[in-house]
Amino acid sequence: MVTLATPRARAPWVDAQFVGGHPMLDLTNTVFDRAHPAPDNELLKTPSDVLTWCESVGLLDSAPTPGDAAAGLVEEVRNVREHAWAVFDAVSRGQPVPTGPLGALLERSGAGLRAGHVPDIDVDLRHLAADRAVPGAIATALALLAVHAVFTLPADRVRGCGRCGWLFLDSSRGGRRRWCSMSTCGNREKASRHRQVARPAT
Repeated sequence: MVTLATPRARAPWVDAQFVGGHPMLDLTNTVFDRAHPAPDNELLKTPSDVLTWCESVGLLDSAPTPGDAAAGLVEEVRNVREHAWAVFDAVSRGQPVPTGPLGALLERSGAGLRAGHVPDIDVDLRHLAADRAVPGAIATALALLAVHAVFTLPADRVRGCGRCGWLFLDSSRGGRRRWCSMSTCGNREKASRHRQVARPAT
């Protein structure tokens, strides 16, 4: 059941991986680095990774067990993630929402709802649960959350980290947050600038 409260990280996830301020922004951040992707940049590698992430954000009511995932889960969730990334990355840059990725999210959520993948939904999507064993149910729920977020999140507060490119909702009072986390990218950027200033001239 999704609630938009602070996620409760479940291993192997840690709190530092939930800095987006909304489950869909956190989903787009399930890679090591968006701005400078490494060869092994993927964090959603196995069905267990997907299920524990879903439990962390409240999409599943109970802890996953081995063999609990539907076939194709990882690929489906990655597809939703990449469509959501394309949409919210554009929003963070003040660009028009790309119609292809948004259309894909609408199609995925619509087809899944018609198939009964997500039977209980309320108006603000605060009560939304997915059956991990039903093929397509988790991807449907995530696509529905993404579409909802497109129309409800304040577009002028969706930001991209200036260092790693992770997305987040800037809820700071002045609206000037620049980093996904001050304790990670913020400190790394400060250290990098300090090294540049301290480097002797040649």
